[in-house]
Amino acid sequence: MSARGRVVLTEKFRDGELGPSKKLEDALFGCVLCGACNKLCPLGVSVTDAICDARERLSSSNKKRRVLNFIAKAGFKRTPETFKILKFIEGMGEILPIFKIKPFKTIRTMGLRFPDAALREGMSIFKVSRPKGRIAVFSGCTANFLYPSMGMALIESLNMMNYEVVLPKGEVCCGAPLMGLGLKDDAAEMAERNLASFKKLNAEAVVSLCPTCVHFIKNEYKKLARESIDIAMEISQFLSLESGIGSSGPVNSKLKAKNSKLRVVYHDPCHSLYNLNVSSEPREILKSIGFNVVDSSGGCCGFGGSFRLLYQELSEGILGQRIQDYKGADMIVTSCPNCILQLRSKIKDKPVRHIAEVIKESIKGEGR
Repeated sequence: MSARGRVVLTEKFRDGELGPSKKLEDALFGCVLCGACNKLCPLGVSVTDAICDARERLSSSNKKRRVLNFIAKAGFKRTPETFKILKFIEGMGEILPIFKIKPFKTIRTMGLRFPDAALREGMSIFKVSRPKGRIAVFSGCTANFLYPSMGMALIESLNMMNYEVVLPKGEVCCGAPLMGLGLKDDAAEMAERNLASFKKLNAEAVVSLCPTCVHFIKNEYKKLARESIDIAMEISQFLSLESGIGSSGPVNSKLKAKNSKLRVVYHDPCHSLYNLNVSSEPREILKSIGFNVVDSSGGCCGFGGSFRLLYQELSEGILGQRIQDYKGADMIVTSCPNCILQLRSKIKDKPVRHIAEVIKESIKGEGR
């Protein structure tokens, strides 16, 4: 179950020394694909690439996995329809016993609730007078369908910074969940569709609320489609570049400093830390606002997409470690909606917030 052990298993499976089995599946799918091992490997071996290649060969190895993949393809390729179906199921939850069945039972235990409307169901262009630039937002599935208020916080912040904002109607799932299940061809299809939509835009940057999406559309698309959305960045990266935080430039004057005694811990999303090399930027932003940012040992939250649904005990074990790490904090801030979904499922005694929400309130001068 170590990174090196998994690489050996992928090689033996590739060479025919191992055949498909439940034990092999658990070893290769029981990984959150966080990317930490890639960054630590002195030889530069991409452990996640090796695992994804093996998962592709295992994707139709048994009936259970074929059914799971059919549901995943139907869900992530037609996300608006899936959202409406899940919203209906939620409304019928007291009548139908569907929440007694995995993975719906896991969804219920996480306290997941669906909003009335998705972010991209509303306006697609948010104009300002005399804009200094145009920013496209890649909302990602979680922010779009579960946390549209986070998307609006980002849009309002960019507008207040005098940027015109566009939400491309052609955006689809980035493809990361499908790739994680071994559905490489389907992930490549999503890549092609997003590239076609975002290439049409005359934008200075593509900013996203989700570092997994940023990593995928910026780095993984090069492998899947031989081109990428190379101007993609997560909100902390963009704001740091725009305001000069972390460099010799001045902090953006629109960020209003507050005298806060709250002990705030910043939770590093795995793909921010290991794939985008973003760690100091969000902390500097929080400090510039006036928060008392405290250190923690940190680590993965244990979400990992389908990992949360298929390996619930492992996922909650990892989450339990983070709960202990963040025990002394008054508030947890992160830049990943999936991490928020995971952390909020167990942490009820303190707020868990997206940095986009904190930035919006600071610019508006709320809560000072």
